[in-house]
This record gives sequence, structure tokens and C-alpha cells, in this order.
Amino acid sequence: MVKIGCTARFNNLYEEEVDFAEKNNFKLMQVWYDKDGIRNHESEENRLEKIIHYGFPTIIHALLDINEIEQHTLNLVKILNRLNHKELIIHPICRSEAIGENTIYKLSNIIQRTLELLNNNGITLYLENNSKLDPIFSTSKEIEIVFTNNPDLEFLVDIAHIYSYEHLKEMVSIKTPKILHIADKHFNIIHEHLPIGYGEINFKYIFDKVLCNYDGKIILEIVKENSDIIKSKDIIVSLLK
Repeated sequence: MVKIGCTARFNNLYEEEVDFAEKNNFKLMQVWYDKDGIRNHESEENRLEKIIHYGFPTIIHALLDINEIEQHTLNLVKILNRLNHKELIIHPICRSEAIGENTIYKLSNIIQRTLELLNNNGITLYLENNSKLDPIFSTSKEIEIVFTNNPDLEFLVDIAHIYSYEHLKEMVSIKTPKILHIADKHFNIIHEHLPIGYGEINFKYIFDKVLCNYDGKIILEIVKENSDIIKSKDIIVSLLK
């Protein structure tokens, strides 16, 4: 059964985000993590405690540079163990060095070592595809390299990062995603995350022809007004029926 989640907007109080998610029947919230740790409205020492206190189901989304992933893995394991989480999303980027033809192999090796540590702690890792804005783990060729070398790795497909419907088909043929990030976009813009219906992605086509019978998690990566998030959820729910 599909579980639909939303993003915890870190400019809002965490308890307000929990209240919004509960009232609108979201099943989980995605919490942002980066090189500075968990991001939410609270002071740094209270962020993790707030998540534990409210007890709403969450999943950590770690946006990390290729040269930050390993140094943060131990800290992430500590956080995940405190939260009793068994899943982690890593969104890899590469801004600390120039991307060349061998960069994807470096990422693959880093993920292999990261997976070993996470697997030892009973944690499943999902790796997220990138848009053209951060062209690493982005093309179908790069995605195939990483999954060939890391068969235990799971896939998170961000629909707003696709180049085209053909690009999406190629990616999901390599590895079926168990989590989707969903937002709308215009194909001629490198990177945007819009409410559903504000861009030009045909989600009916995606769920009817590309990801038919999808049965994983969906996280709406939309951080606009509450009404935009609720309307987007309603559209996706209607397409999944």
C-alpha cells in the first residue's frame, strides 16, 4: 500500500509541521540533514529531541557532497539508532571537486563502504538521482554503474529531476524505486520543485505507463503553501486509485 509523506519545512516550527501532517493524513515526514546536521526551526541542541518527543514517523534525507558522505555516516547511524530508524536517504552531490568520467566510480566506492556500515546496523540505504543542476548519479549510465556495483542499494527516484519520460523509463528499468520524490517542473528549466499542476509533468502517464502498480512510499517535495501541498496530495491520491 502506498504511503504518502510530506517534507518538514525547516523554516516552520516542528510541532506545526507535525500538526499539519497529522491533520492531512500524511503517513510520514521527511527531515532534512546536511553538513550542519538536522535542519529545522529549533536550536541545534533541540532538533533531534523535538523529533523524538512528537513521535511522528520520519525519514532522514541527507544532502551530502561526495566528500562528506563517509565523515557523516557514523553521526547518521547514531541519529538513526536514537530514532529507531531502519531507512536512510542520501542525496549525493559533488561541488567540492570537478566532475569527471571517473567521479561516478568514486561515488560508487564510497557508497559501497557506507552500505557496509549501514547494513551492519540494519539500516537500508536509498540513493537519490540528481537533476542536471548536480550532474552526478544523474544519467542512466551512471545509475547503472552504481547499482551494478551495489546490488543491496535501494533507489529513490525524484520525478522532478528527470530529463524526459524516456530518461525515467531507463532509470526504473535498472532498479525499481521503492521511494519517490514528487513535485512538478518544466522540462526546459534545470531544477524546480513546483506543486502538482504548476508544471508540465504528466503524472497520469507516469503512474499508468511507467510506474504502474507502484506500491512504495511517496514523499511530496513541495514546500509552498499548505493549500498547495494538500491539493498536490489529492491529485496524486486520485491518480493512484
